[in-house]
Amino acid sequence: MDRSDKKSLDGYRTRDMLKELIDGYKYGKLSAEETCRKAEDLLGSYTVFYGKDEDLKRTVEEILPETIRAFRETEDDQQRLLDFWKGLKDCDHLLYFGYTFTEEIEEYLTDGMDRADPVEYTDRFLAIEPELEKLVREETGEGGYLGFCHLYWSVKKRILKERFGIEWKSTADRFPGVMFD
Repeated sequence: MDRSDKKSLDGYRTRDMLKELIDGYKYGKLSAEETCRKAEDLLGSYTVFYGKDEDLKRTVEEILPETIRAFRETEDDQQRLLDFWKGLKDCDHLLYFGYTFTEEIEEYLTDGMDRADPVEYTDRFLAIEPELEKLVREETGEGGYLGFCHLYWSVKKRILKERFGIEWKSTADRFPGVMFD
């Protein structure tokens, strides 16, 4: 598609579209193929105006295209889905936190700074995370109310143990005595 045929999209709307796309995959509403196709459509149909948003620019121009390329070129289905999810997590983290998930793992490995239970940095966990999130949300609903995190964490912990044999510690488990809502 010629650049002149593309529609314009501002950074705020682009962020919203990317978040919706990533959440659609994360919560089991979209398959990996559907997510990849929608991401390709977004990249091919729009000219994004970033303003000073370097994280969005990096996401749209580097990380997302590489994630799509790897998904299209990797033959091993398990590896392809794992790498696809890691790429989407990189996009999501960069847009939300200002650093990628890969950078978070590197920080953990070099400095010991764990922002989550270290089991969440393993390929074993990452390979089942989208399915896990779907199962947890089916049981808990969407949340958004005071105290929801405790229900979410307890259901997540139980499903990880019973269904996947993974021992996981919630933020509350890792920081006893700290109040969470």
